[in-house]
Amino acid sequence: MEIRPILSSLKRNPVAAVLIAAQIALTLAILANVLFIVTERIDAMAMVSGVDEANVFIVNNQNIGTSRDPVRATEEDLIALRAIPGVQAASATIAIPMGRSGWQTSVAIKAGEQIEGPERAAALYMADTDFLNALGNKVIEGRGFEPSEISVFKSGDQPNPPVVLVSKGLAEKVFPGTSAIGKMINISGDRGEPQQRIIGVIDHLATPWPRSRNPDRVVLVPAVPSNAGYVIRTQSGERDRVMKVVEEKLFAVSPHRIVAGIRSFQETRADAYRDDMAMAVLLAAIGIALLAVTAFGIVGQASFWVTQRTKQIGTRRALGARKRDILRYFQTENALIALVGIAAGSALALGVNALLVQYLDFEPLPWTWLPIGAVIVLLLGQLAVLGPALRASKIAPAIATRSA
Repeated sequence: MEIRPILSSLKRNPVAAVLIAAQIALTLAILANVLFIVTERIDAMAMVSGVDEANVFIVNNQNIGTSRDPVRATEEDLIALRAIPGVQAASATIAIPMGRSGWQTSVAIKAGEQIEGPERAAALYMADTDFLNALGNKVIEGRGFEPSEISVFKSGDQPNPPVVLVSKGLAEKVFPGTSAIGKMINISGDRGEPQQRIIGVIDHLATPWPRSRNPDRVVLVPAVPSNAGYVIRTQSGERDRVMKVVEEKLFAVSPHRIVAGIRSFQETRADAYRDDMAMAVLLAAIGIALLAVTAFGIVGQASFWVTQRTKQIGTRRALGARKRDILRYFQTENALIALVGIAAGSALALGVNALLVQYLDFEPLPWTWLPIGAVIVLLLGQLAVLGPALRASKIAPAIATRSA
């Protein structure tokens, strides 16, 4: 089919074509960014936590009164928790992966090193000998903490132990291409000599902050926080049963406490990404709505053109044009308009993304989303024009002639 007659027809009626092209351009500009942001959020929500999620839950505990020494209270609680049938491990904690609250430190490897910014930032977890087992994590190089290395961490203390464990992600960042075991680092924040010796590297473990730029960089210090909550890991299939009895067991040890909540780790993950999920759903709905509006616009305009060109279509049929020729005419016309809109929309998409990057700290739009969005918009246009084009192809030459 020759393009010249189509272009000639569009030149005689440019306003409608320009409006459809503009609508397609706007749809593509928004759709490409929506697809990118939604997939980015979905990828973030799929981040590995390093936790045995199906069998771990968290107890938010707060002791009240002064009848029990905080250190002794934590010891008694852990003894009771570990004695519950089905419990594999329990540990006191003030921070957990994806918990959205915790300590952050900076890691220096030499005296006087400038460590401002996110490159050396790492989450800090306090861990006793059971902490990793309670999460379902493990040491993959070196060794874990020994009981004699564990200290009690009280409010107001500053972590400055002689030995630490680090996550695989942090070890690879700070000591690329070499083993981190035995290396010295400084997590105290001062400019002095490194004081912490790395004795072990643990498997991947997420930080408490799901949207962190360094989601896998973690330091474990040998300490038990007093008056803290608890993370508990059960045998497979036993989590829900243990969750039902754990509060009763804790109150049996001492009634002078507040158990603010008992939550599975899966609930913690869901809460951590609640905003991301809401944004993904909202943007997906906006994208679908835009596509629907664009499709209805194309259908309406194509239907109008069919009515307006009834005599022209009948004349072409009388001169020997087949049904598929009429169908191809309208689809080619729509494709040309869509291509103009796609070209403008691609430039607009990059402009919109540049504003998002500058003012809202979004990531730059990968160019691959432009052809993906273009294909979606082009196919949508072809499907939308198909109905009116089929009706046009069924116009009989005699009926078209009588309507003149």
